[in-house]
Amino acid sequence: MTNRMTSVGSRKHRKLISAFLLVALPLSASAAPIIEEIIVVAQKREQNAQEVPISITALSASALEQRGLSDISQIGEMTPNLEMDNTSPFAGSSSVLSPFIRGIGQNDFAFNLEPGVGVYVDGVYYARTIGAVVDLLDLERVEVLSGPQGTLFGRNSIGGVLNIITRHPAEEFTYALEATTGDYGRLDFRGSMDAPLIEGTLLSQFAFSSKQRDGYQDRIEFPGNFVQDVRHFQRASDETGGSQGGQDQVNLRAKLLWSVADELEITVASDYSESDEDAPATSLIEVGEGNGLAGLYNLCINTPLTVLTGIAPVCTQPLATTGVVLGGANIDSDPNNNRLPINDQYILSDIDKSYAEGSNFSQVKSLGLTTTIDWGFTPQINMKSITAYRELDAVMGADFDGGMPFVAGDASFDTQQEQFSQEFQFTGMALNGQLDWLLGAYYFYEEGGLTDYVPLLGGLIQVLGPKEFENEAYALFSHLNYAMTDRWSATFGVRYTKENKEFEGGQRDLNMFPARTGSLAAAHPDPDDLTRIYPIGVQTKGFDDLSVKLGVEYRFSESTFGYASYSEGFKSGGWTTRLLVPETPNPNVAPEFDEEEATSYELGIKSQLLDNRLQLNGAVFFTDYTNIQVTVQRGVSPTFDNAGDGEIQGAELGFVALPAENWFITGSIGYLDAQYTDLDPLVDPNLTSGDKFVNTPDWATHLALEYSLPLSNGSQLRFHVDHSYKSTVANDAVNTPSLVADSVNLYHAYMSFVTPSQDFTITFGGRNLSDERYIYSGFAHPIGFTSANYSRPREWYVTFKYAPL
Repeated sequence: MTNRMTSVGSRKHRKLISAFLLVALPLSASAAPIIEEIIVVAQKREQNAQEVPISITALSASALEQRGLSDISQIGEMTPNLEMDNTSPFAGSSSVLSPFIRGIGQNDFAFNLEPGVGVYVDGVYYARTIGAVVDLLDLERVEVLSGPQGTLFGRNSIGGVLNIITRHPAEEFTYALEATTGDYGRLDFRGSMDAPLIEGTLLSQFAFSSKQRDGYQDRIEFPGNFVQDVRHFQRASDETGGSQGGQDQVNLRAKLLWSVADELEITVASDYSESDEDAPATSLIEVGEGNGLAGLYNLCINTPLTVLTGIAPVCTQPLATTGVVLGGANIDSDPNNNRLPINDQYILSDIDKSYAEGSNFSQVKSLGLTTTIDWGFTPQINMKSITAYRELDAVMGADFDGGMPFVAGDASFDTQQEQFSQEFQFTGMALNGQLDWLLGAYYFYEEGGLTDYVPLLGGLIQVLGPKEFENEAYALFSHLNYAMTDRWSATFGVRYTKENKEFEGGQRDLNMFPARTGSLAAAHPDPDDLTRIYPIGVQTKGFDDLSVKLGVEYRFSESTFGYASYSEGFKSGGWTTRLLVPETPNPNVAPEFDEEEATSYELGIKSQLLDNRLQLNGAVFFTDYTNIQVTVQRGVSPTFDNAGDGEIQGAELGFVALPAENWFITGSIGYLDAQYTDLDPLVDPNLTSGDKFVNTPDWATHLALEYSLPLSNGSQLRFHVDHSYKSTVANDAVNTPSLVADSVNLYHAYMSFVTPSQDFTITFGGRNLSDERYIYSGFAHPIGFTSANYSRPREWYVTFKYAPL
């Protein structure tokens, strides 16, 4: 089967490459519009994207809206070597962003872990993956920067950066309204208004969005008489709901732009987001009923107490929080206390149905306030100050066993976070315009807490995990570009980062499972409190990093630009926080993991050909990836550790073509070869050198065609169809076979009608037209079951937009 699939995949790659060449090369000689210039701020100053020596994909707001996309997690198909999920294993929320660029990212939401791809909105860093699924509200564009961006964007941009730019307030009064309806009761509203308060001096802007959609996975009752125990245990919320995969969000954004003088602008911006929705749809796909703790649980409920006393005494003792005894529950004289076993009878052939009865909620609130000062205090020097405060409050939970109608595995979380950042950027030109320079300083502080509530195996294990953290970071950075001749230029960047972390964990097992097994009672961090598992006291760590970027650029002609670069990236370390067994031999030493680093070498070319009707960009790269941080299992707990080292090599090719009047074609190909070169066998013996990196397909392609048909009355019809392909994807570090997603082909299409005045548009579209259902996240729990999150089914939508010019 593997060889056949590889052969089929290779034929698909050749066909797609041939298709790209066919649409890109035979461009019509008739008159056609040229490709518009895109201005980006990838290097902290405005530049034509075609002149920036970085692999960049820039996506406009209109292109995203017309395709029915509503948040940042949906752009992965359109960008080479970018994988995006809106959740992570057992997180219980669709507001958790898990981006990977060129094989580097982070698919765990825990706050003690840093993201591998930096998310920035108008220059402000979003430190937590929770709440980072940014709504595409009133955007100007999204810039995807591939490869380490350590010198300009600093810590935790080791894989790349998602740079989101919102729209500036307009100088004239304008407004826009939009409504979308579609499958699963979808009802979205958007609106924006720009109003000058003092003409030419004080401008204002307000935008809102509301998104509602029913879940696509229904929870159904499991037949029979049995104990439903989920409400007997501590959880972050008691909500269980009737469906999963739904959406209910509100987003607000406001701006004031004050032009104090010709060279001085102050922008004050605020944003607020609130969601109260279902957990992601989760399906049980595999059960090992006789293995490990699943076997112990089944033994407990189906074996007489007299027998259990000698072989499994933990089953004979009352649960710490409820007083219930699980031992012999199914063979005593009381039919009202019967318990369901862990086995495969809960696996359904219909992935849009589930027997789950546990946690099912995602309540996420985030608030931000930013002040940006842009001051050209001399003709040659500009200063920008970005001062930002953000806070996050999230309560989320999922029945992560995927469909068992009792507590086999349930997880919920309550987290709060606040952050403050201050950045200064000084930019200018020197040496008669030959030197573009940037100097900057950055400060970041965050604090918060997270509490885990994780009952397992009917209450045999009951995790209560309060944690508090505090992070502080400082950085100084510089970026220089020197034009040596009309054709040659050189780039040098450097950034020094100092980071200090504090963490205090208080994780407990309220049922004292390790102590009740007898063997580990003496190893507990507090002999007087056998519920406590995590080491006592405040943990501290410090990190220093110096990241460098070197590059040389050559302009072959006015329309063709090449570059070679060397860049470094850094992601800090921390502590593993999820412990279900005390550390041995010293239970008061918290398990740590170190920082990871990436060093990347890249060759790229950017060109605009055929009278600027064909844009062709490509890059090849090699990355040396050390101290790779991965999520692995330690006992029955998902923990974090440095697995070893690896190498990533790959290539990207993207094009934009205007082959004839009214035609617009875009496409991309991404290839990755990511391999472990050195592994620590003590981290996880199931992790091997042949395993694929998480969320890293070997191949990913995208092709989109758009045609505009002018009508006699001046109105227009626009037709769009696009296809994306990605090869197999591993959804966990050890490549659990049932969680490796097969290759997938996705098709989307829409048709728009635009009135002659171009102020009213109706769009009818469909996503996932072939109804491909693939696994995009999942969790293989060593208790003995595996659950998976499946993609959304085929959906249609209709959008009405009114935006008077």
